[in-house]
Amino acid sequence: MSTVERLLPGDRSLSLSEIHVLTGPTVLWFTIFLLVPLAVVFVYSFLTYESFSVVWEFTLAPYTETVLSDTVISTTIRTIVIGLVVTAITLVFGYPIAYYLRFYLSEKAGIVLLLFLVIPFWTSAIIRTIGWIPILGQTGMINQVLLWIGVIDKPLSILLFSPISQALGYLQNYVVFMAAPIYISLSQIDEDLLDASETLRGNHVATFRHVTLPLSLPGVAIGCMFTFVLTIGNFSVPSFLSGGQGTISTLIYDSVNRGLRYPDAAAMSIMLLLIIFIFVYALLRTVDITEIAQG
Repeated sequence: MSTVERLLPGDRSLSLSEIHVLTGPTVLWFTIFLLVPLAVVFVYSFLTYESFSVVWEFTLAPYTETVLSDTVISTTIRTIVIGLVVTAITLVFGYPIAYYLRFYLSEKAGIVLLLFLVIPFWTSAIIRTIGWIPILGQTGMINQVLLWIGVIDKPLSILLFSPISQALGYLQNYVVFMAAPIYISLSQIDEDLLDASETLRGNHVATFRHVTLPLSLPGVAIGCMFTFVLTIGNFSVPSFLSGGQGTISTLIYDSVNRGLRYPDAAAMSIMLLLIIFIFVYALLRTVDITEIAQG
């Protein structure tokens, strides 16, 4: 029997018409709010820009003159590097969190504490980002505490508008997107496998290396996917915490906000989407994430 004709309780299989009824709203939603907007952006990326207006004439200028310009290429490289570095940093912090919640707490306590990571999302992303300024600034809390205990003689200027502030901003925003899939993946590991490793005299390091880590890779892959995609598309962190070093998202914003250059912004958006597709494809070729759905 095919996957479309899967059995329901009572050995009642779904007919093709019922499948269409169930999946129709989802397909319609993605078509209207995802595929159609992407098609519009794609079309605009080939239009002509003249005097703060878009002319419906086909041209490759948005790609040849904007996307392939030195500024956009260097910014693209910086964006990819930031995405990869933030993903790695978030993995370093997110995996131990998920591991602790899974193996050192009860299931209910782990889920509750994991939900606490979502609390910051009750506020705006811009507010969460700007909130680091009074903490990391030269007159901020950290510098004042370090001055008070005598660790430093003058305020540190490297905390704000630097890689440190950017890393903290991204980490605060996306550690939950890394920890949650890993926690789900770890929760699906059969306890008998861990017991078997101990029976074979495997220590904690060997058990983690040969059992826990390989079985948690689907969650790691999904977490890396979420984090990388969200990072390279983030606008608030590079705008408020980078000290002027922009990313592709800020260039897209500036193209629209300052010059109404919609074709250039659309072309850069298509390029950003292509980068995301390449990263996701490479990740899916490396790790089979369907295992996390099979339980």
